[in-house]
Amino acid sequence: MKKFNKIASKYANFLRFFIMIALGILGALLIVLMFGQLLAIGQRMIRNSFIHIPIKVLDEIVTFFLFFEFSAMIVAALKHMGHTSLNFLMSLGITALLRNLITAHGEPMQILIHSIAILLLIIGIVILNRHIKL
Repeated sequence: MKKFNKIASKYANFLRFFIMIALGILGALLIVLMFGQLLAIGQRMIRNSFIHIPIKVLDEIVTFFLFFEFSAMIVAALKHMGHTSLNFLMSLGITALLRNLITAHGEPMQILIHSIAILLLIIGIVILNRHIKL
């Protein structure tokens, strides 16, 4: 049994090593995409008139922040050897819902559902921080 545990531990370390390499490569690709999106925003603002920009630029900014949040999550995972905290993930959920709420054009019910989801995530973070020690 000890020999099996030793082999399993070596295999787990081997897999963890490749997971970290894959996360690093993914992080580098996301940073390249993020800067490409930043250049696209700049070009659109310079090239077009400011009359039609707000909706298109807002969509590109939302995409930029998606890349930014994924990059931040990868950095946090690499920093903590593949683990991210529940607080961090819930905060990412809040920012994603806020971003979606800002760009929502239409249905009041959808806006209400997003607002309730944000409120529930904030309540969850407060409960997690005050009452649950991880």
